[in-house]
Amino acid sequence: MPEKFLKKQFNPKSIALAVVLVGVLMAAIDATIVILAMPTIDFHLNTSYLNSIWIILGYILVLAVLSSQVGRIGDRYGRAKLYKYGLIIFTIGSGLCGFAPNINFLIGSRILQALGGVLIGTLSSAVIADHFEPHERGRAFGYTAIGWNFGAILGIFLGGFLTTINWRLIFFINIPIGIILILFAIFKLHDVVKLKKEPIDFVGSIILGIGLVILTLSAVFSMFEGITYHEILLFLVSLIFFILFILWEKRTKFPIIDFILFKQKIFSFSILASMLQAIASFAVLFILILYLQGVRGLNPFVSSMYLLPGYFLGAFVAPAMGRLSDKIGARIPATLGLISIVIGYLAYSLFLGYSTPLYYVAIITILTGMGSAMFYPANNSAIMANAPKDHYAMASGLNRMLGNVGMVISFVLALTVIAGSISRSTAFAIFSGNTISLSITQSINFIKGMDSAFFASIIVLILAIVLSYIRGKEDRKNIKN
Repeated sequence: MPEKFLKKQFNPKSIALAVVLVGVLMAAIDATIVILAMPTIDFHLNTSYLNSIWIILGYILVLAVLSSQVGRIGDRYGRAKLYKYGLIIFTIGSGLCGFAPNINFLIGSRILQALGGVLIGTLSSAVIADHFEPHERGRAFGYTAIGWNFGAILGIFLGGFLTTINWRLIFFINIPIGIILILFAIFKLHDVVKLKKEPIDFVGSIILGIGLVILTLSAVFSMFEGITYHEILLFLVSLIFFILFILWEKRTKFPIIDFILFKQKIFSFSILASMLQAIASFAVLFILILYLQGVRGLNPFVSSMYLLPGYFLGAFVAPAMGRLSDKIGARIPATLGLISIVIGYLAYSLFLGYSTPLYYVAIITILTGMGSAMFYPANNSAIMANAPKDHYAMASGLNRMLGNVGMVISFVLALTVIAGSISRSTAFAIFSGNTISLSITQSINFIKGMDSAFFASIIVLILAIVLSYIRGKEDRKNIKN
């Protein structure tokens, strides 16, 4: 009896899910824990937020640029194999971050860490898709959502605690987790599908990479300077590279991104809805941090505590929503999830003011947390269920790339909207955790800009709702992938 129980619990599916879940947990801890430590890092490395902000921006840039290329390489060399390399690189990068003697070394180490992060993040969906049937993936993605939500929660608690001891511990904490996970993955996680030995499209990779670097840099520069002719020129140059990329991909035999994927309506509408949700949501998180720290005068740790209810709810609801999408398809749960997020953003715009009781923020996060828990597992499972089996990593990489680009666009939109009320440098300083309380006049102007940003996010989400609903019905059990 015990032998049967162990065999059931440690089958390839459970092992793959456990490795991906812990990997996502580790990445999520890192995402929230770093933001909380920024002021401490500035102090101990004798630098300013204008330099340390690249700890975050450099990481985002790598994710945005490399996700799609990593996906294709995963289809060629093995999704599980590259996922293991991602764990190794991420753990080594974490150790180097912890030993960083200065800010430039830390930024470089974060870029190395991001190389591991892009492998983990991009290939996690593909590893899940390899081990689970289409009608089981919603439940699996629901469990990985637990990893993300609890990782964010742990990041907040650990960030607030560890930075009081030594900021380097926020990076060193990844090392024991990473080593255990690496050893487990090496011995237990294996590729389970036959890989196609197709050559890598290096020309396409270079063209796409240059285009994404220029696009991301134009967005990052616009965060600091606003949208000037310099940023517009960079954007236009990036468009030229994207056009060249499309023309090249249509003529090459083994493309980095096979545009035939977009002929599948459910896949294309699901992946576009995911990008629109990223554009809308990351801006809101950024603005809430500015509101709680700049207008209400809270420190980063206390500010984060008000955002916890949404993460807690999301962790408990996501698996059930994933299972529901396995039964009825993604359209209904994902669309209702987006509607719940819209209601939450509308509530933020209507109720958040200069002296609003702060528990309002915590209550509204329940709406947005519920919406995210409904949307992510359902939508991700729809993307992977409707992608060809030999293109799982490509589909996952494309989804990650568009999501990461959406995240960068989201920051640009947020800063552009609020730039009329406070300076960009002040916004970055607040976001980086520096204690800056806005004056009453600045706060009132900021709240007006904040309301405009919420409405901008709502408009973007309405487009996502339309795409999500008209994507069509699914019959997961009859999908042969």
